[in-house]
Amino acid sequence: MSQRPHYFIQHALHAGISEVLWINPYPGRLPGLQDFVPGRHAEEPSGRLKLAHLHIESVRPIFPVEPFHHLFKLINYKTLKQTIEKIVDFKDEKTIIAIGKPSLLAIELCKKQLWHQIIFDAMDNYPAFFTGHSSKSMLKNEEVIADLADIIICTSHPLQGKFSQNASKVHLCLNACTPGFALKRNNDIDLSKDALTFGYVGTIASWFDWDWVIELASLHPSHKIRLVGPLKTLKPKELPANIFFEKAISHDDVPEFLAEIDVGLIPFKKNSITHYVDPIKYYEYRSNGLPVLSTPFGEMSWHHAELESSNTLCPFEVPKHSLYFGPSDTHHITWDMRFAELFKNSIMKLV
Repeated sequence: MSQRPHYFIQHALHAGISEVLWINPYPGRLPGLQDFVPGRHAEEPSGRLKLAHLHIESVRPIFPVEPFHHLFKLINYKTLKQTIEKIVDFKDEKTIIAIGKPSLLAIELCKKQLWHQIIFDAMDNYPAFFTGHSSKSMLKNEEVIADLADIIICTSHPLQGKFSQNASKVHLCLNACTPGFALKRNNDIDLSKDALTFGYVGTIASWFDWDWVIELASLHPSHKIRLVGPLKTLKPKELPANIFFEKAISHDDVPEFLAEIDVGLIPFKKNSITHYVDPIKYYEYRSNGLPVLSTPFGEMSWHHAELESSNTLCPFEVPKHSLYFGPSDTHHITWDMRFAELFKNSIMKLV
């Protein structure tokens, strides 16, 4: 589905970039047991932006051994050479290279010093998604990219702190939501009614806090908890009867789902991945006027600290270590608004 990089490109095209060449990312880790979890690689509902002047290329064929740098370059020499040649042929003297995922290909391109500007959009703590040698390899790639980049854009305060050694070129640019996600509700949300509907929409992966969700379900057996999205991890064998799983939906259908729930949930564990995350679903929930109930991870603690205490007092019992955000119709921050601010501040010299 369309995510931050797609809207970054959309705004760049609006801001004066004439053509964009998008290189699909390839595996940056070695295969693992998690790749055999049923449904992990199942195709998800589409909903991606279709943009004029956007050209897409994939790095194929590729043998997924990037953590072993020398072996990767040796085995994939021909593919890497052809990909680099396509990119070099595409560029001109004002071309900007923007890196969303650190990789050996990105490093090789940056080292050529052919670019008007090099941007690293640090969207996650990438090494934490991997383990063992794959994690060490990604950390090294990330450090090299951060040194080579002219600008590092960070999606959260914790990420900004992570790259503090590069403070002079680090800029904070939080996430946002899709334009048009704001929804006019027919009625105000009544949180005092006997049967509320809690809802979560998104990927259910290793960082999903099952214990927290089970505690919430146990506290409110008359309320319904709807979990919508692809299941990328094993779920507990025994769950309360008021937890319901629903198949993944297209991003375009998310506003309709949000109109059917009373409270948006963001139940993520606190770990080395989520510590750096500013969840997009927070902005989507808030744009729909929904109250939000979350665990205290990553940027959520910063969001909570920004609100007045009157908007953080929850009218119903919640699990321990929860953050509550009251209903709001003034928190509609779109990608256009977020990137317009970034471009306006002359962070990117586009022309």
